Amino acid sequence: MQLTSPKQRALLGALLVRLGTPVPTEELIRELWGNNAPDKAGNALQAHVSRLRQQLIEAEPSRANTPRLVVRGPGYVLQARPEELDSVQFRLQVTRAKRLLAADPRAAALLLRKALGLWRGPALDGGSHGPLCAAAAARLEEERLTALEDLCDASLRIGRHEEVVRRLEELVVAHPARARFRDQLALALQRCGRQGEARAVRRGAAHQAEDRTPVRTGNVRVLREPGSLRATEPVPAEPGAAGSGTAVATMEPAPGWPAEGDLVDGPGTQGHELHRLRVRVEELTSQQLALRSELQRLTALLEERVPARRRDSA
Repeated sequence: MQLTSPKQRALLGALLVRLGTPVPTEELIRELWGNNAPDKAGNALQAHVSRLRQQLIEAEPSRANTPRLVVRGPGYVLQARPEELDSVQFRLQVTRAKRLLAADPRAAALLLRKALGLWRGPALDGGSHGPLCAAAAARLEEERLTALEDLCDASLRIGRHEEVVRRLEELVVAHPARARFRDQLALALQRCGRQGEARAVRRGAAHQAEDRTPVRTGNVRVLREPGSLRATEPVPAEPGAAGSGTAVATMEPAPGWPAEGDLVDGPGTQGHELHRLRVRVEELTSQQLALRSELQRLTALLEERVPARRRDSA
């Protein structure tokens, strides 16, 4: 089933995240519109639910009398068995692979390839702008990267170091903060007889770890990056410190930031370094969005509990 409407994708994603559990109308409105809900958001949500229900029935005509999307209490619930979801199948296969990794790495590699083959794009079909979907998508992406690490590990254990080098080189560039990819690349290069390159990767990892050591100045943690780029991130003060508070920095590309093509085609190692830094900034931005979504979710839960406590104490 292909959904062309972003609102439809966001609605389906939120219902999938809470599969089998009613999602209150207020949460769905927040998921679809955030703080910019229309005046008649309830009516607009009903219209989206009606269209999504009809699309689900068209995809499964046999369920016309038992629709998957139904009203339940003050919200809506999507009814499905967990094993019908790709995310559940992915997790089951990854779990089995982890158990086999040490004893039978070849079987583990087959399971991991099958699990990763279930991915056909961003988690939740890119409908991850609301707090529910963003948090779930971030968790799934982390699980995907961990599965890739396990697959590279299994490939190295069965002697496929030459095959995995190219893939690891790409992964190290795309995810420079993940030390396991870098360690695996160094090991693969060493087993290929490329000792000098392996040592260079290890030296780069050591320099990166040193450059990324947090340095505290008052209540600000400075994250040292290689080269002349410096990123700062306000953090809450230590308990009991004066002026404590919470701040979330917004990371935007600086004016004149080079285009992706310019980074890839840059001269020598300078172009590679610019590309690496851009990837890192994009990774931090994604993490920031996930954190912001978790904070919004926590705030919403607290807002729901406070009125309930007031009613109980009345």
